[in-house]
Parts: sequence; C-alpha cells; structure tokens
Amino acid sequence: MKKFLGVSLPMLSLWILVLVFATGARAQDTLFAPETYWDQTINSPTCMTFRTAADGGVIPCMPYTHQQWLADLSRWRVERRIRVGYDPARYSLPALQWAQSSFIQPLMMVHDRNFYDVGQGKYTVDRYLDDLDKRYGGIDSVLIWSTYPNMGIDDRNQHDMVRSMPGGVEGVKKMVADFHRRGVRVLFPMMMWDLGTRDPGKPWPTAIAEFMKEIDADGINGDTQDGVPLAFSLATDKVGHPLAFEPKVLRTMKSWIGM
Repeated sequence: MKKFLGVSLPMLSLWILVLVFATGARAQDTLFAPETYWDQTINSPTCMTFRTAADGGVIPCMPYTHQQWLADLSRWRVERRIRVGYDPARYSLPALQWAQSSFIQPLMMVHDRNFYDVGQGKYTVDRYLDDLDKRYGGIDSVLIWSTYPNMGIDDRNQHDMVRSMPGGVEGVKKMVADFHRRGVRVLFPMMMWDLGTRDPGKPWPTAIAEFMKEIDADGINGDTQDGVPLAFSLATDKVGHPLAFEPKVLRTMKSWIGM
C-alpha cells in the first residue's frame, strides 16, 4: 500500500476530508456561537453581560452589536431545528398550547413548608401560590421535584416516590387539581438514569404516560437530558393524554459533572 510520510494514502485522504469538513463547519460559526460542541445555548455579547468591577467593569456595546446578536441567534435556532429534525406538528396540538405562554416555572421540592402543612396533614397549594404572587407576581407552571433527596435510599423508583407522597396517589391527584384550579400547570421529573430501582414492569415511556394521565399531570422535565426521545411523546398519544416535555439542556449539566 502506498504511503506518504509514513501514512497510508487512504488514511491520509480520510484525515484531509475531516480537516476540510471541520474547517467548513467552523467557517459557518456565528459570532456569538456556543463556545464548544457541548454548549447548547448561545452566548450573549460581552457588553450585554453583567460584569462587576473585578471583571473589568461595563463594556459599551457598538451600535450594531444588538442586531448582530439577534441575527446570529436566528441562524443558531435554524441550525438547531435542522439538527433535531424539528417537526412543528406537536407544538400545534390544542392540548399543548399552554406551554407557549408558560414563562415562569419554579422547581419546587416536595418538602417546601409552604406546599405542605405537616401539622394539618394536607397540601397547602393556595398558601404556596399566594406566597409566590406576593414575591414575584406568580407562576404559570410548577415542576414538583419528588425524587431528591430520597432517591436511592431503597428500591423505590421515580414513580414510587410520587406514590409515597402524603395522601398517596389520590392525595397527589387532588393536589394537582388544586394547582389547575389556580390556572397553574404541573410537571414532574423523569430520570432516564433510574435503572437501579424497582422495574416498572413495562417500558418507561409507557409507564410515564400512564402514570401522568392517572394523576392528570401536564408535563415532564427530562433530568440531565438534552432532548426527550420521540417514544415518550408517542406513548402519551397512545394513552390519550399529551404531555409537554422539557429537557434539561447539557450546558446546565456541565456544571454538575465538571465537563
């Protein structure tokens, strides 16, 4: 086999192609593109970023910076839609229209003292929401974190943790109904890494779709996920209870795992 500088010609050709494509991809990078492949959010201009005196103080923006950033953001959005095979059909479902105007959503731990009154043994959804109304004008939806800090202390899986909440499934259903009465949508977390606990006895997409329908939840947060596989949406269609899925972007996960 012919070689050039000790490298076989087929292998050399492969490396040349890799270099060409990498260079071409780099040439398409936007001015404010994510720093690395692992970053999933686009950076804002330095002049639009909060800076303390220790950071060198405020950097003034040029007259064209804002428009340039918006143009780059639009190009980045198009690229992301191509990458994920974006299909707008699910976003047009009447049952999911609420997600398009759900802007304020806290992650709430189930042991929040405003959420449950231990003395009375009941959920206090009104007290929880009234407090948020006073503090920052209220919320559109709530992500009820039912797994931490107890996940892993025994063989209960992520759904068993919800079933273990005060009042059991019936109590949870009433609690969800109380949020709905106040116009607030309810989401629960989904842990795809939950493999060492009790097997649900069926595929997780099916188990999640059926259980969320049972308690009348509105959506799922994909813990540590950059995207939620289509199988989960299809499972919700099959049970007749569409759910909104929100993945946790990889950029957030980087800070947790030290990437």
